[in-house]
Amino acid sequence: MNNEETKQTEFAMGTLYDLNKGLVQQNEIKLSEGILNSKKEIIKNFLVEKHSNYYMLLCNERKDYTIFRMGDQYDYTDKSRKVSLILVDECLVNRGEIRGIDITQDKEAVEIWMSIEGESYVYYFFPYDNAVIEMEAEMEV
Repeated sequence: MNNEETKQTEFAMGTLYDLNKGLVQQNEIKLSEGILNSKKEIIKNFLVEKHSNYYMLLCNERKDYTIFRMGDQYDYTDKSRKVSLILVDECLVNRGEIRGIDITQDKEAVEIWMSIEGESYVYYFFPYDNAVIEMEAEMEV
């Protein structure tokens, strides 16, 4: 296939992301309270497993970025439970309808599908320690 045919095929089919957006908008319904509660448990377990200090909630398409700082906690499991509640009940519900929450295939992020003002978007929630640089106050240059 030449370059022009490839462009035409991509245009006709769209991207996998576009396909998923359409499927979520047409076929998925808002998650019930019971399902959301089970998803919070999945998020809590993800946090406990990853045990990072920083996490990011990212929707690149909307240019929507939120950073979570876990902080130094003695009871990381309890802190993870609280963060999962904040993520779902305060950050996601306020943005729109939650249509899906699942761990990605590579187990490196939580994939969250949302419907916001009639449009579907994917958010990713993932460890962000490698992107944060903390400097000591006494550091010499």
